[in-house]
Parts: sequence; C-alpha cells; structure tokens
Amino acid sequence: MNILTLHISQLLPGMILAEDVFTPRNERILSRNTIISPKTIAKLKFNSIKEVMVYIPKDIVQVPSSMESKTAELKNTTEFKKFKKFYMESIELLKESFMGLMGFSNSQLNTEQLLHSVSSLLKECRNSFRTFDMLQCMKEYDDIVYVHSMNVTLICASFASWLNLSQADMQQLLLAAILHDIGKLKIPYDIIHKPTALTDQEFKTIRQHPMLGYNMVKDMDLDHRILDAILMHHERCDGSGYPRQLTSKEITSFPKIIAIADVFDAMTTNRSYRNGICAFDVIQKFEEDGYQKYDVAYLIPFLKSLALAYINSTVQLSNSLVGEVVMINEQALSRPIVNVNNHFYDLSKEKDLHIVSVL
Repeated sequence: MNILTLHISQLLPGMILAEDVFTPRNERILSRNTIISPKTIAKLKFNSIKEVMVYIPKDIVQVPSSMESKTAELKNTTEFKKFKKFYMESIELLKESFMGLMGFSNSQLNTEQLLHSVSSLLKECRNSFRTFDMLQCMKEYDDIVYVHSMNVTLICASFASWLNLSQADMQQLLLAAILHDIGKLKIPYDIIHKPTALTDQEFKTIRQHPMLGYNMVKDMDLDHRILDAILMHHERCDGSGYPRQLTSKEITSFPKIIAIADVFDAMTTNRSYRNGICAFDVIQKFEEDGYQKYDVAYLIPFLKSLALAYINSTVQLSNSLVGEVVMINEQALSRPIVNVNNHFYDLSKEKDLHIVSVL
C-alpha cells in the first residue's frame, strides 16, 4: 500500500489512516488504522483538520496527479504570488484605516487610497472569473473582519461587471463593500472570534453591528448608497433580516448586491470553528430559499455568472470520483455536467450525486 499525505478534499472511502489524528489542542480524534468513511471525513472537517497521512489500498482509485488540485497548481504560479502580495498589502492598509477610525492610530480613512489598493489587486486577475480562482487559493485565511471585507469587495468587483455597472457606480459599490462590516470593530473581540456557537445574547450583540457601523461614518462625506449598504446589508427582501426587518421595496440597490456577496464569502471561507462549504452547495442553498430573501434582479445574474466561473474547475463528487466541470445547467445551476475520464455525469439528472468540493 502507498502512504501519502492528502488534503481532506482528496480523501476517498476505503483509505486508511497511517497515524493518529490530533486537533490543534492536541486532542486525539481518530486513531491510526481507522478506515476512511464519509463520517470520518465529516469529523475531520468539523475539527478543521486540513491534511492527514493515509495508506492507499491498491483497489482505491487515486486522484490522477494531473487533476489533484488546480488550486495547488495556481498557488505555485508567479501570477498568484503577485496577487497574494497585493492582497496582503491591501489587508494591512485596511487595518490601518479601520484602526484610525477607531482612534487607535493616526491613520485617516483615505477612500482614494483604499480604492487604489483594490484596483491594483484586481489588475492581477485576468477577468471577473479569475478573481474566484484567486479567492479559492486564499480560503485558509481566517479573519471575520478584514479578510472578509476584502473578499466581499473583490466579489463585488466581479458582480459589478456582471451587472454592467458604470465605472463610477462600481467605485462606490467597492467602497461600500470595503466598509460594510466596519461596525464589527465595535463588537467585543471574544464574541466576533468565538470558536463555538453563539448564545442568544451574543447573537443579539452581533446583530448590532450594522447600526454601530452606520453611526461610525454617518457624518462623513460618503455617498448615501454606502451608508445604506452599511446599515442594510443584513436586511432581506422578505422582511426576515435585521436590524429593522425591512422588505424589498425599502432596501436600496447596494445593500441588496453586497448581501449576496457577503453570504457567499461567509459560507465558502474557512473559519476557526468550521470549514467553508463548497461553492456549488452555496449555489444550491441560494436556489432553495434565496429567491424570497434576495432580489432576483441581482441574484439570478450572480448565480449564473458564478456557476460559469467554475467551468473547467476540478471537483470531487459524492461518489468520490474526481472530474472537471464542463457545462452548466441553466435550470439547475448547482448541478452541472462533470467529465470523469470521458464519462459525463449530468448532475441535474443523477440526483444521487452532487459536488462535495472544488479542488
């Protein structure tokens, strides 16, 4: 049997653990010689384990080396290394600006400088679809304020191009995305970064951040759409959002756009207490209940373009096979056609199969 260290996205049922698995707190959760199963993989994900060492029996079909991970391939390119450099510089600039707003430094909120930083970052992406490839490579960065704000901004840049927004409107949307969660700086650190489920009282505290953020910047010379985005990005068209339970006709355009990008990034990004879920699972969730909560004028073009962004991506199916997304089903965007060694699985018809991860 071969012994390999694999990312959990590459594990297949029937593989065998070659060593004990411990959590970051040095608690053993699985023992050597445990046979990998869907339940085992779920346990590893729950405990935020990234890689394990396994024995691979001869009867297990391995992931072809050429398809192991396009994300891993991209991480080794000069293109990504330049992107990452600008990304980390943008995060530092964002931190300095936000700390200045809080009075913890002498930095001022220089909106032109922030937008220039984002513009430099976007130039490292070939197009709106490439941005998602780059963000896929950054999923291990766990930060619920600064990294999340930057990710939402980059997603909104692609979103703006899909909506054919003018350059002037796009710039204001990006600034709104940068600032949308600024109120979280007023929430106690131990609540924002709590690694377990929030209590009802803690969740009530978290829900104050839109109003806190609005109050921080309401007297600044900002476009009213930016203020709306800060205050309303957790409102939902069916009235189920917060802080004011507004309905669709009361929510303006920028909050509606940022709400979609915000949820997508929050669900797909790794957190200290759980791993992000697959982009196609997020699309499916939007398809299931998003048409009531989000404005379809923005949700539909987002989902269609997002699905197209994953064309040619390497994915793992729920039967452990690995293939490439080759075509999107317009009526079932979360269930594309996947090519596995020239066998084409139409997931809109094969209901027992679904994509479990993008590699």
